[in-house]
Amino acid sequence: MALVTPYDIALTTWLYGHKSQWFVDLMSDSMFELEMFGGGDLIVFFSAACLLLYLCSSLIDADCSTRPALNNLQARLRARSGWADWLRRNRLRLEFLVVATFCCSTLMVKLLKWTMARPRPKKYFWGTRPFNEWWEVGPYFLDEGTYRASFPSGHTASAITLMGLVYVLSFSLYDKRYRRLGAALFLFTIAFGLTMAIARIMTRAHWPTDVTFSIFGGWALIHLLFFYGIKVTGGDQSGAYRLAELSPPPPFRGIRICWYLSLFCLALVGLFLGLKHFLHERWPWLIIFSIASVPLLVYAALKSFGEGLFRADD
Repeated sequence: MALVTPYDIALTTWLYGHKSQWFVDLMSDSMFELEMFGGGDLIVFFSAACLLLYLCSSLIDADCSTRPALNNLQARLRARSGWADWLRRNRLRLEFLVVATFCCSTLMVKLLKWTMARPRPKKYFWGTRPFNEWWEVGPYFLDEGTYRASFPSGHTASAITLMGLVYVLSFSLYDKRYRRLGAALFLFTIAFGLTMAIARIMTRAHWPTDVTFSIFGGWALIHLLFFYGIKVTGGDQSGAYRLAELSPPPPFRGIRICWYLSLFCLALVGLFLGLKHFLHERWPWLIIFSIASVPLLVYAALKSFGEGLFRADD
């Protein structure tokens, strides 16, 4: 971030001046918006596949006795013993992928957009907003920050979520073929993230520091969740990685973790909005948000910890 920060304006100006429209369209289009298949659609399919497999894995061991429809689906899954065993053995990996994808592409992005509220480059070049550094609090509030705020880049953060699969292949499986596949996917993920980042700068949708944070901040978040949050694998005293005991976690625990983390981030936003009244003295009533957010923050943190997130082994 320190290396990129001085070149925010100059690099954005240069890339916009050398914009390739077909390249921008390729990375920006989405078939879910009735357009051509775009780069972001790859992450949508990846996220949906991870969620579907995780739900099936949890359903195998869930109590569905009072829900006939789910009980019937559970019986069908259990009838295929090989498939059911694979889902059960990989539930922790699938749980990590679901939680990591949600935290990286949604929670991290929304939390920072709503709090930092940095204006997009196009606003600066149009002359409607002043330039803000990435660490400065911008002018937008909750209703505007979702789409108008620049820092960080949601598209780039979504692209880097593939790093979660890289970690699963590289650090939680014995077979060398999976590790080679993980190495290849690592190169693809970095290239894909950089490609998405360049496309977002070319459209003046984001500053270089926005996409830089999305790549390395998202990567760091995935790393922390893998080794310390969900604890898919660990290391011995020499620092060499070893395969962890991947016993299946409780069914649907990942969904509960995502819910409690959402509450935690919402409380952080409320806390920050309350403190933001010191920057805008005409809205002193915003301090109410800070007061109301404290108990929610404590509740969400305790519930997340109770589910095993970032909790030390017994």
